[in-house]
Amino acid sequence: MTAIEQNKLTRALRDPDNFVLRITYKDRAGSVTERMVSPIRMVDSRTMLALCLCRESPRRFDLDRCSDLELVEAHDVLMPCPIRVLLNCT
Repeated sequence: MTAIEQNKLTRALRDPDNFVLRITYKDRAGSVTERMVSPIRMVDSRTMLALCLCRESPRRFDLDRCSDLELVEAHDVLMPCPIRVLLNCT
């Protein structure tokens, strides 16, 4: 994760009423999706607990599998958000 992406994550964690993140996530099977999440807290230095706005449930995200973090104004997002599949490995 780049320093710029880390700053975006920090901003979303500090101001969850106003910001969510659009992320690209690669799961253990290698599938790549784009999804919207609202970070709740850091579980440890490499794992984020976040509300997945696509699944409408809390999920753990390994930051090593996250890329292309984009800060999005929360008022622009309606749940449930579609999960955009970028690469399906299943």
